[in-house]
Amino acid sequence: MNRKWVVVGALAAVLAIVLGARLGHDLLTQDPAAKPAKPAKPAAPTVKRFHETVSDISLSFPASWTQLPSPDPEVPLLAVAPGRTAVLQLRRSATGLEEDITRDTLPIAKRLTDPLFAAIKHTKLIEPAKAVEMGGLVGWRYRYTVDGDQRARDHYFLFKGRFLLSMVFEVKPASRLQAVTPQFDRIASSVHNGPPQ
Repeated sequence: MNRKWVVVGALAAVLAIVLGARLGHDLLTQDPAAKPAKPAKPAAPTVKRFHETVSDISLSFPASWTQLPSPDPEVPLLAVAPGRTAVLQLRRSATGLEEDITRDTLPIAKRLTDPLFAAIKHTKLIEPAKAVEMGGLVGWRYRYTVDGDQRARDHYFLFKGRFLLSMVFEVKPASRLQAVTPQFDRIASSVHNGPPQ
């Protein structure tokens, strides 16, 4: 056999042994934690975003709540908390007014919202109606009980152009209103004039 081929064969064998040993060493000493991590799953959203396209307003409510189909086309949003202990309803209707309601004309708008509130049966105000401004919209909030202490509501009448948006938060029994008010306030403060951001 040619001496040259013996040397080449020997070198190839040594190289194979060295590379094999190196590979084995790397596999045995490699830290499993150092392997590229799989991409983490994105965290589940904590809120659901809703866009009412006719009046072009949006809001967010807890992801744990369930949005229900509404049989009324003027009620684009109906959502319930787990156990159906709280409800959120958004109703859209035309104001019939010729001018937009602004902060300056809000006292005049109360002449419209007071009769709407009075038309709701078996109510008792917990506190006087309060002027509110939320996400570029102005309106009035009525806080009241329904049917004695069976239910309590935070009821917002908000004005946007030719639309009156009635946003109702209801909780049962009424004694739970104080406990859920921070959650109701967070949802109300998410109201935004325009599509979700």
